[in-house]
Amino acid sequence: MDALSRGCIIASALILPVFVISKADAHAVCGDRIFPATLGINDPGVGDELSVPTISYQPSNANNQQEFDVGAFSWSKTLFSPTVGTVGVTFSDGASWLHPGGSGWDPLSTELQWGNFCAPEHEAMITFGFDVNWANTGTGSQTQPFNTYQPVIDVGKGFGDLPDSLGSLRPLATTFELSETFPGESVTQGIQNSTNLNGGFTIQYSLPYYNSQVAAIGNGFLRHLIPITEFTFSKPIANFAPGTNVTTGTVQPGVIYLGAKYQVGVEAIFPLNGASGHGVGVIASLDLYLDDLLPGTLGKPLFGS
Repeated sequence: MDALSRGCIIASALILPVFVISKADAHAVCGDRIFPATLGINDPGVGDELSVPTISYQPSNANNQQEFDVGAFSWSKTLFSPTVGTVGVTFSDGASWLHPGGSGWDPLSTELQWGNFCAPEHEAMITFGFDVNWANTGTGSQTQPFNTYQPVIDVGKGFGDLPDSLGSLRPLATTFELSETFPGESVTQGIQNSTNLNGGFTIQYSLPYYNSQVAAIGNGFLRHLIPITEFTFSKPIANFAPGTNVTTGTVQPGVIYLGAKYQVGVEAIFPLNGASGHGVGVIASLDLYLDDLLPGTLGKPLFGS
């Protein structure tokens, strides 16, 4: 285990007791704060939600390859609520079109989550996950002959605990994600499969929060909006081919419309640097809150209430 991995484990052990003060409610809710589902990284909650679809046109990569993705579904399902936290699982799949390069269905992705740890007075929230991309479940250009494994930590912090004199800053929030991707085999057909460090963070300003906690917003459309900018990155850190340990990533400004039972998000995609590509892409997603839409069936934990 490298120093970074050990550091993440130690930090998690130190942070967790702060967040187990109370459980969060449905979706990523902590105190007065709703952390919306974000498009570049995950939100810090475990809930019953369905993203269908997520559509993205990626900036051309460094090799001038263009990519169009359709996330057919991402279904998050709560399983049960133990004494501490909430346990859930997420299933995701979709298709990609590469030009040049062909097309295919992506490998099936599953993530086991344990979280919704919340300190409500500080609007601070944390969730842990373990993601697996399953071998031989993709097709065409997306075929992958080995599993990949990814431990994940997602953290959210709202600034509603600022004093009233700083009321205009209280709707601010940030979320953060860190993960490490391990390939199931080190070499495939003579090509090294690297271990990657991945992460990102968001900066968001919630007008729904402003409307409910600071001052009323008269415009019925504006009070549902959350302007947001996301930053993502990925860097090979082990078993990489010479010259390939380059950081890539994106900057994604956009806006989320937060409804009572759904949300719609749209973001532009700008490459972080030349190695990340060039041009501008776009991503859009529709998320349905199943715990509000179908509270008696698909919207409740599979085991228990």
